[in-house]
Amino acid sequence: MKRDFTLRPAALALGLGATLALALPGWTQTRVTGGVRGKVVDEKGAGISEVKVDLEFLGESRQKITKSQTTDKKGGFVRMGLLEGKWKFTFAKEGYKTYMMEMDLSLGGFSEAPDIVLKAGAAPATAAPAGPVAAVLPPTPESNKAGEAYTKAVEAAHAGRYDEAEPLLKEVLVQYPDLAPAHFNLGYVLQKKKEWKAAEAEFQRATELEPTKSDAFIALAAVREMDGRAREGAEALAAAAPAFAQDAKFQFALGITSTNAGMSSEAEASFKKASELDPANPEPYFYLATIAVGQNRVPEAVALLEKYLGMAGQVPANLETAKGLLGALKKK
Repeated sequence: MKRDFTLRPAALALGLGATLALALPGWTQTRVTGGVRGKVVDEKGAGISEVKVDLEFLGESRQKITKSQTTDKKGGFVRMGLLEGKWKFTFAKEGYKTYMMEMDLSLGGFSEAPDIVLKAGAAPATAAPAGPVAAVLPPTPESNKAGEAYTKAVEAAHAGRYDEAEPLLKEVLVQYPDLAPAHFNLGYVLQKKKEWKAAEAEFQRATELEPTKSDAFIALAAVREMDGRAREGAEALAAAAPAFAQDAKFQFALGITSTNAGMSSEAEASFKKASELDPANPEPYFYLATIAVGQNRVPEAVALLEKYLGMAGQVPANLETAKGLLGALKKK
C-alpha cells in the first residue's frame, strides 16, 4: 500500500547569532547578545508580510524563554538579544504551511539567513496514517456476521462516513478483540474525527498485536503529533527503529516525524538511511537539502537540490519549493 508522507518543512535558515554570558565581580553579569535577520518569501520569491515568527529557547534556563514578532511589509525580520544555546523558530501565517527549525546559536552579531520559503496550504505536514486496510478474520462460527460488519466498516471509512464506520468496527472488536487491523482502522477513523487520545489507544494496541509491522507505529507517532506531542511521537518512533532498520518507509517516516519535532540531527540520519534503502525515492534528498540549508551547508544543499530535481516522481509541492529554494541559494 502506497503512503504519502509530507513535511511541515524544517529549518530553511542559517546558523544564527548568539550570546555569551560573562561573569563579573559580585552577582552581576553582562550578556553579549547576538541576532539574526532574514526574509520570508513565497514560492515565487515574493516577500510575505505579517508572518508570525515565534522563538523558543531550548537551552538550560530556570524559566521558559520565548520571543515573538512579525515580518515587515517586505517579508523581513530582525531579532536581537538571543541567548547562546539551542532555539526553536516557527514561521506561521494563515494560508501557508508552517515552517519550523531548531538550531544552536553561535557567537557573533547578526547572522544572515537565506530566504525562508513558505508553501501555500493550511494543513501542517505529518507522517499521516494510512487509509483503512483489509483483514482476514479468524475462522469461527461468527465469522460471517463479523465479516459483513468489517467489510461495511472499511467501505464506510473509505467513503469518509466515519460515524458509520466507528460502531461497526467496535462491533467487530467485541467478537475479535485481538484483531490488529480492526484496531488500526478504528484508530484511523477516530483520528479523522480528531479524537486523538482514543485514536492513540487503538494504534498503540495495533503495535502490541503486530509488533513486526511498521504501519501502526508510524500512525501512532502521527496522531501524537496531531495532539501537540510531536517530540513524544518522534522519540517513541525512534525507540522502535531498531526493529525496522531495513524498512525504507519507516526510516522516511522517522525522518519526517523527527523534523516536525525539531530534531534535525535525528531526522538527517533517518533520511540518509531511507535514501540508502530506497535510492529511487527522491523525497529524502529534498528534506536532506532543507536540513543542510538550516545548518548553513549551502554547497551541500545546492548539490542535494540539484540531485532531487534531476530525479523522477517528486511530490509536486516539494518540487516547486525545491526550484524556488535552489534559485534563492544561487543568488547568494
